[in-house]
Amino acid sequence: MDCKEISPLLALPTDGKPISLFLKVDKAWKDVYDGFKRVIEHQRKIKSIENTEDFLNFLNDAESLTKASAHKEAVALADIFIHPELMKFDDLGEHERKIDSQKLIESLPDDQRVLISGENQSGRTTLCKMIFMFLRRQGFIPVYVSGKDNNYKGLMVNRISEAFKKQYKNVSADEIDKRKIIPILDDFHFAKNREKHVDSLSSYGCCILTVDDISTLNFRDEYTLKSFSRFSIKEFSPSLRNQLIEKWVTLTDRDGHSGNKIYGRIDGVSELVDTSLGKVIGGGIMPAYPFFILSIITIHENFKPLEEITSQGYCYQALIYIYLRKSGVANDEIDTYINFLTEFSFFFFESGKSELSGNDFDSFMKSYLEKYNFPVELDTLLRNLQETRIISLDNFGNYSFRYPYLYYFFVSKYLAEHIDTNKEIIAKVIANLHKDENAYIAIFMSHHSKNSFVLDKVTENAKGLFEKYAPTKLSKEELGFFDKQADMIIQAALPPKNSTPAKERAERLKTQDEIEETGIRNNREDEDSHDIEIGFRRSMKTADVMGNIIKNRAGSLEKKTLESIFEEGVEVYLRILTSFFSIIENEREKEVVIDFISYRLDKIIKDRERISREQLEKISEKIFWNLNFLITYSLIEKIIHSLGSNKLSRIIDKVCDEKGTPAYSLIKHGISMWYNKNLQIDDIAERIKENDFSEITRRIVRFMIVDHASMHVLNFEEMQRIESKFAISSRSLLISQRRVTDKSKEDSEERSKKRLMKKLK
Repeated sequence: MDCKEISPLLALPTDGKPISLFLKVDKAWKDVYDGFKRVIEHQRKIKSIENTEDFLNFLNDAESLTKASAHKEAVALADIFIHPELMKFDDLGEHERKIDSQKLIESLPDDQRVLISGENQSGRTTLCKMIFMFLRRQGFIPVYVSGKDNNYKGLMVNRISEAFKKQYKNVSADEIDKRKIIPILDDFHFAKNREKHVDSLSSYGCCILTVDDISTLNFRDEYTLKSFSRFSIKEFSPSLRNQLIEKWVTLTDRDGHSGNKIYGRIDGVSELVDTSLGKVIGGGIMPAYPFFILSIITIHENFKPLEEITSQGYCYQALIYIYLRKSGVANDEIDTYINFLTEFSFFFFESGKSELSGNDFDSFMKSYLEKYNFPVELDTLLRNLQETRIISLDNFGNYSFRYPYLYYFFVSKYLAEHIDTNKEIIAKVIANLHKDENAYIAIFMSHHSKNSFVLDKVTENAKGLFEKYAPTKLSKEELGFFDKQADMIIQAALPPKNSTPAKERAERLKTQDEIEETGIRNNREDEDSHDIEIGFRRSMKTADVMGNIIKNRAGSLEKKTLESIFEEGVEVYLRILTSFFSIIENEREKEVVIDFISYRLDKIIKDRERISREQLEKISEKIFWNLNFLITYSLIEKIIHSLGSNKLSRIIDKVCDEKGTPAYSLIKHGISMWYNKNLQIDDIAERIKENDFSEITRRIVRFMIVDHASMHVLNFEEMQRIESKFAISSRSLLISQRRVTDKSKEDSEERSKKRLMKKLK
């Protein structure tokens, strides 16, 4: 049987014989009764055991976040916990598969020995708390032991017994069946005699160990390690980040949330988090663990202006201060640490290396000590920086910054403080923003300073990108060649009645999960790229940097400067679009692409069904024009998200209204829809009727409106109004219309066949 408490009762009466074979049947039944009674009483006792008040507070403690919400008096851990994903390892230590930690927890205890590794601040202790609470609800007696404060000194059985006394009321560990006790050993990498401790755990049916990502258990006996199921904590995917953000945003002691208002807050916080994590420019500069995500949000919400630094810059700075203070660095020593790290980062930058050897470090220290007073012990400083994971020293003896955001923060701080002596270096950085490192440094410089040299260089550089092309207006005159193919373009359709914004958002997040997981966003540099590819990347990254600057400096730069940067950023994308239109309008280029699509299609369908060359070319041409439409639409969306902000609404409206082109009209309303959750139906409907709007641009408008309707809460009347104003049918109606069309075609073909058969007869 599955239940270990009940299975021994199968041998009752004592020798397991059927009761009918006993001479004294009453005695046999008494034996069965006593056996059941013992189990029930034991179970009742287990369930009646209570945790101490102090330990319950520890389990529910959200630490620094307890008082961090403006909408809830006290935040508990359960209010904000999201189960992380884990990566399971095979016996060779290779990644095997991804698993939801909730599934792992629900599979416990089942005689499992589990080892979970994770980076500092990855949520190891929080996961231990959730495992503890789950096991307790299941009627087990988990015992949590922390590796800090020398808790692994001496015999493990004594450590578990001491922890038990602190965690449970009015009962000792000796009174509990050992099979019910499950040790949870947190930060086990702090233990000295690890192998000895693990051996002593063999008497427990299940145990859970957590270690950091750097330490290894390094057992002499390979079997000891193989007896554990091994997992590592993964960074949060876009879906999990969204769930965490939604939990935080909807934290309140009051009932009720307004749909689109909440979506507005979630979308705004999501952009802040993704930008701070470095997911907007590249693959990321800060680990996407709950600690960092919630720190970004809470620091931003409670931001207080400090000198010239932006709120996002202050977020990074605050995290660094938190690290240093946690490791015991005195307030009056923090300035020394910051200065050391600033100089150290620039030494890295000048060397062009991602890590420094011991000799390199000695050279740096020699030059540093010649220049600055150093009132702290070097060993103490290095120990603190390694403990806080600001600086890493690997097993090869090389130094590096633990996370990229730390390096970018400090090297940009150095450049911002020494602009006059580093103008050539800064100009070179800004001229090569296609490299992620340079894009991050430029953004971080704007966090530290609003010096006009950096802003002017970025704007000047933007003006030279795709300069031989005029910015597209998306007008009828420009897109006449594209309008001729409008009938081939897929139609926008409103979501069906059974669709919801929550469902649509979940689907899109799932796609983003896959993109991050597979690393589609590759960050290759010059060596692997063609000049055209570098040109595109440089242009788009430059516009992204400009967007970051105006979003972070929305309230501290002059209006004229904000207008100029916004306009130049938009024009970069519009010039890219013009260059794209010149390619697809070219007959020769078009033929090459259509031939390539035909070739690929032929390969795909060759063995499945016969299709004529003429049909193949028609399908390929349709794909070609739909791909062109999708690229155009995507670039407009990119402009909206790269340069849009609800903090810049008046600036954006002014620039877009002055420009007055269809392209700027799309951008203005696209930003209003996403950032202000404001769809101006009548204004848009009137504007697209005007003669300068091309048919393709009208179709883009319809897709933008459908996109908005899919992602936000709209009632039946509002949907009908959209349908009426823009002649957009629902998806279900389009499907039924298509079925009717297909059926009439089939009927027509059938009638033709019958007439032909009559003639043949």
